[in-house]
Amino acid sequence: MRLLFEIGMEENPARFLVNALNSLKLNLEKKLKEKRIKYKEVKIYGTPRRLVVLVEDLLEKQEDLDVLNMGPAKRVAYDESGEISRAGMGFAKSQGVDPKNLEIIETKKGEYIAARKFSKGIETKKILPDLLKELVCELEFPKSMKWGDKNFRFARPIQWFLAICDNELVEFEIEGIKSSLESRGHRFFGEKFEISSVDDYLKKIRENNVIIDIEERKKMIKDMINQNCTKEDEQVLVHENLLNEVANLVEYPYPIVGTFNKDFLEVPQEVLIISMEVHQRYFPILDKNGKLLPKFVVVRNGISYSEKVKLGNEKVLSARLADAKFFYQEDLKKPFEDNIEKLKTVVFQKDLGTIYSKMERVSKIADLLIEKLGYAEDKKNIKRTISLCKADLVSNMINEKEFTELQGFIGADYALKNGEKETVAKGIEEHYFPRFKGDKLPTTKEGIVTGICDRLDTLVGCLGVGVVVTGSKDPFALRRASLAIVNIILNSKLNVSLKDLVEISIEILDEAGILKKDKKDLEKEVLDFLKQRVINVFSDLGYRRDVVLAVVKTSWNNVVDTEERIKVITEEMKDSKFKNVISIIKRVGNITKSHMDTEVNEELFKEKVETELYNFVNGLTISLERKLSDKDYRGYLEVVLSSEDIINEYFNNVMVNDKNEEIKMNRLSQLKKIDVIFREMAELNLIEL
Repeated sequence: MRLLFEIGMEENPARFLVNALNSLKLNLEKKLKEKRIKYKEVKIYGTPRRLVVLVEDLLEKQEDLDVLNMGPAKRVAYDESGEISRAGMGFAKSQGVDPKNLEIIETKKGEYIAARKFSKGIETKKILPDLLKELVCELEFPKSMKWGDKNFRFARPIQWFLAICDNELVEFEIEGIKSSLESRGHRFFGEKFEISSVDDYLKKIRENNVIIDIEERKKMIKDMINQNCTKEDEQVLVHENLLNEVANLVEYPYPIVGTFNKDFLEVPQEVLIISMEVHQRYFPILDKNGKLLPKFVVVRNGISYSEKVKLGNEKVLSARLADAKFFYQEDLKKPFEDNIEKLKTVVFQKDLGTIYSKMERVSKIADLLIEKLGYAEDKKNIKRTISLCKADLVSNMINEKEFTELQGFIGADYALKNGEKETVAKGIEEHYFPRFKGDKLPTTKEGIVTGICDRLDTLVGCLGVGVVVTGSKDPFALRRASLAIVNIILNSKLNVSLKDLVEISIEILDEAGILKKDKKDLEKEVLDFLKQRVINVFSDLGYRRDVVLAVVKTSWNNVVDTEERIKVITEEMKDSKFKNVISIIKRVGNITKSHMDTEVNEELFKEKVETELYNFVNGLTISLERKLSDKDYRGYLEVVLSSEDIINEYFNNVMVNDKNEEIKMNRLSQLKKIDVIFREMAELNLIEL
């Protein structure tokens, strides 16, 4: 059988569509599994006006239920007289069966009671009405609404349900909205239509100018742009995120080329591009060298060209670009430096004060980082970058809330036009990098130092005044700030201690009388928060999580050093001897996990191999300490690998748990000493074989 279910509604926001379809698919698959209804595949389709799921090869009935659940042993379930005990009665009740129907099952461990459950499968068509109702009612959106006299909530008012299985209607009703075999085509270029089968729906929906496949709409947009919207030596700037959004705004895409006054090109093209992409969902047109042309592509929700649509969008864009040009020209009339004073009136956070006071703290943190990194020659430019990096927040361009996406970029542009050094201007732009996962990272010393110190003050300050980060709540994007700090340090190969940076930030906040927590407690909280981000970053880089955890357990404060340890272990794991040694390390760790003493008394040795191991370990300790001091991690592991034979010989010839308690404790101490030195580079026993 084939099941097709369509939820028809008023136009849904583009950002809701994909998540809603994925949730619909996952929930349907879950419910079919719970109901024991097998199927081949669940496909999803969607447009702004409809959510569609198609189930292929759906079984006509549930699988029969026939399970045997084991309970307690018979001797526990029944007393000596054969009467059922409380344990047996409790098991029967938990299984929903009469105690008389419990079975006795013979196993290798003896006789146990069991409850057998059997129920014959029901026809799928009888299950589907309630299942589809649940599917609709359980679908969640970031924002939902009620409409008319309905108590039911949904993203937008539902207009119709189409539900067909095996060419028959699946009947159900939700607050007066009944399922049917009727659907609707494109709002302006389609009609209502009735279907007789799934194939009939797929044929008629297309005839009514609706492309239900999101990927097909995206391909149509790209193909039509390439074929109809560019001339020779022109290119359309198509960012994937914007393409995804535009495809989810239309049911049938038709790209149209519009133009705007070339006088607007006096404004930096990034301003114009952001205005087109973010505010209007247009695709800019560039020349072959990447220079913006006074042209754009708008994707119409229609099947043909429309001059009215073209002129209307040109008019709207002109008004938007006129605002951008006005803001830009007004900003350039005043020295950019004058904006610094205005930051005294902009509150960053109620307990942390203004942006101005925040940047004063950032400047003090930077003093330490500049010293640690040996950037003394660049200190003047770095400090200038810090003083100017937030100045664009009070510019007309950003403060009017029209072009907030230009933070940093427009500040860099204004700085250059006001005679600031190029590295300072670049640092102003770069200190916001990375803005999202996978974004570019700062490359200048100005951008690197400013970006780290700005985020560090945000992280420590917010946690220090009691801002709470939960799974769904992170108002100051502290996770993102922490991830950025780690990524910047790694990318720039900075030999710096996160702990040192956190300590100085806490001291600066404490001197300002801002903190609401004990300094030691706050330090632990911040470092724990950063530590988890370090683990996430290395996992995202593709390193095995068990290796990451093994190293981070021992060393994570200097993330560049941490990565070097991870890399070396990852490479050495290819050596066949590595697994053998890890097994030995795990064995040693398990034997000594509750033993803390490492003092060894040679006079208690009974076997020759004990002395040999003792001498070997003493030499090993000196060698490993030297390797760690020199950061020769490959050499460290080679020394560890060399211990395989002697430790194996020890285990083959020595009984650790000797009857003599003193000898036993001494042997455990000898092994504990090995356990400790093997953990210096990483908790190698955490590595999975």
